[in-house]
Parts: sequence; C-alpha cells; structure tokens
Amino acid sequence: MLLKLEDKLLSLNKVFGLVDHGMMSLTEAARLAGYSYWHLTRLYRRYQKSGIRKLFQHHRSRPPAKISSRQIAQLRNYYIKLEKPQMSQLLHFFELDYPNFPPLSREWARRILIREQVYSPGKRGKVFRRRFEAPAPGVLVQGDSTSMQWIPGDSRYYQFLAFIDDCTRLCLGARLIERDTVVEHFRLLKAIVRRYGRFVALYYDNDEKYRYIRHNQSRHFTYHTDEADLQVVRALTELGIQVINSKPYDPCGKGKIERFIQTVQQQLPVWLRRYEVQTLAEANQVLVRYLRYYNRARYHRELRCTPQQKFEARSAESRFTPVGSDLDLGEVFSYRAERTVDRANTFRFNGVEYQLERTIGGFTYCGKKAELRYLPDGPLRVYIGGRQRNYRKLLTVTKDAAE
Repeated sequence: MLLKLEDKLLSLNKVFGLVDHGMMSLTEAARLAGYSYWHLTRLYRRYQKSGIRKLFQHHRSRPPAKISSRQIAQLRNYYIKLEKPQMSQLLHFFELDYPNFPPLSREWARRILIREQVYSPGKRGKVFRRRFEAPAPGVLVQGDSTSMQWIPGDSRYYQFLAFIDDCTRLCLGARLIERDTVVEHFRLLKAIVRRYGRFVALYYDNDEKYRYIRHNQSRHFTYHTDEADLQVVRALTELGIQVINSKPYDPCGKGKIERFIQTVQQQLPVWLRRYEVQTLAEANQVLVRYLRYYNRARYHRELRCTPQQKFEARSAESRFTPVGSDLDLGEVFSYRAERTVDRANTFRFNGVEYQLERTIGGFTYCGKKAELRYLPDGPLRVYIGGRQRNYRKLLTVTKDAAE
C-alpha cells in the first residue's frame, strides 16, 4: 500500500512540475495521470497550498465517537423494526427515540448497517449542479405545495403549502390545507409579510395562481397573458414584490424548497403519529411545533447551524422591510373585480344587486367603474375614484328573475 502511494506521489510530483513550468495544461495533466479534470484540479490546489507530502492526508476536525457492540446491535434492530426506511428518516426517528445515543452521520450509519449485512447499497451517481444562494435574508423567498396523505389512518389527501427564505433556509410559513386555493395563498403570504415584512422577490413554479400558461393552440382561443386573473401576483406587485417563475419541468431550479418539502414528508408524519392526530386542525397545531423545531433546534448540515441562528447572524443585511400601520394588508390580499354602475346607481355582483348611496346634491355614479375588493368569507368593499363608497344590498337575482 505504501509503494502504491509513493508511486502516486512521484507521478503527481512530475506532472505538477510540468504544470508549474507552463509545459502542460491541467487538462493534459489529468489525461496523463489518469484522473478527472476536476479531481486533479482539487489535488493541484492542495499541492500548491501544502506541498506534495500532505496531498492525501485527511485531518479530522474531531475524534470519532466510540460505539459499542451493544449500541451497534441497537441501531441494527431499530433499522429492521422500522422495515428498512431511508437513512435520513432512520436517523430522525432514532434521534427522537434515543436522544442520549452518540451523534451519527448518514454515511456512518450507512457503513455500520452495511457491515452488519442488513443494508444493501445501490449505485450512487454524483450530479454536479451550479448552486445559487441569495446574498442576504429577504432577497429571495421560495414557495411550493405538494399533496400527500399526511394524517395517519386518514385516506384523504391534503395540500402542504410552504415558503422558505433562500439565504437562511428559514421556514417563514407553512400550512396543511384541504385545497390549494388563492385564498390560502393570501392568508399565508399575508401572515409572512405582517411578521417579517416585505421581501424582494418570490420564486414559484408555473402554477396557475402565479403564471398563465396557454396549453391549447386553438385558433378560436384569444386569451392573452394580460387578461389572466393572477390575483396573487397582483397583490404582491402592489407591495413591490417581484414574482419569478421557475423553468417548467425543472424541479432542481427551486431545489431548496423541494428539499425542505422532502424533509417534511419524511419527518412530519412521525410527529403526527406520536401526537395521535386525527383532524386537520390538530395537524396544523403539531405543524407549528415541528416548524419551531426545524427552525430553532434542528442542525442544518449545509449551513452548519440552525436556520434561526443564520437568520439572526445575517439580520444586519436583511432585506425584509416592515410594513407601515397605514397599509391594510387585508385589502391588498383580497380578490379584485370591476363593475360599471348603471343609471339607477346600482351594480350586480355574484347574483346580488347592490345600491350605492347618493352623495350630497344627488350626484350619481352612472357610467363609472366600481372596483370591488372582497374575500369569500369577508365583507364586500366598493371603491370609486380611489375612495371607499357605501352601499346597501337590494335583492338577490335568480336565473328565473333574470329571464
């Protein structure tokens, strides 16, 4: 083994010497030494920094924890008991059930189970992608939703809607909902803006609430992008928040929110099972506890700290701007519609006829455009000329009456 290592060092020493004198490029050196270009580049940087002798030396940041044979058997039996789950899921369950067990990495647990002949590794191929990270908190927020049977024993599918900060991975808000509607997006985004403030941009996929995509190519179809009813995009634009749509059929473009949802899919059902959740309201209460654990207690391996710790450490650079008390977020995050007032100072909306109150002097609003702001479970507000107008409900218009 020593001779093989010495041969490697001698050959690399000759190759790096030719590269140092400009007689060979790194691409030619990689082909000559039998390494890939990227691996030889890493070795060459290490060679320039510490010399040829320390090229293959690895320094541990801390000594490995010792695990007894009894603890190894404990891990092995737990893995078999859970019917061989994924490594990340196994470690999460094991950490909750055995908090005093020495800390395990995914690779260490994988090697132990391979040595115990209960885990059969498959072929793992590396995929190198260009990674992007927002320069500060509040610059970019990623959002997404997914459907799953979340509640144990309940065969119904519920939607999980979540938004995270790209820079710190902090989950700004998440909720389990029955249907992925505009109203649910309004409620969650309004709570995020009220708690953290305005952010610069929102990164979402090509959902119909965030982008209109024409699927059919019929010549009789004249629907244009500016005619699409993008209520969420309109509300965010009023706040000065830009909406960025990811590339279609490319989930890696929003990999951080995809990875967060994958973690939640693996861990949240365990919490719901432990708290014996039976309803959607109870599930959302447990979700609040889980998000507090994810943001404040769960160690993020890529960040090397918790998301809350990084969020607080970068708070001086934060691009979240607080919302003033004069801005009514309830009106911003609401549906908008437009109606024309007739000669009788009335307009119709959703099968109901409304009468506008006349002003002093008997002035009417005939022919003017009335902007309606509403939520399905809230009151209707009418604005004409930028000012709110009073009205009263006259009657409900039915189909028989209209005919």
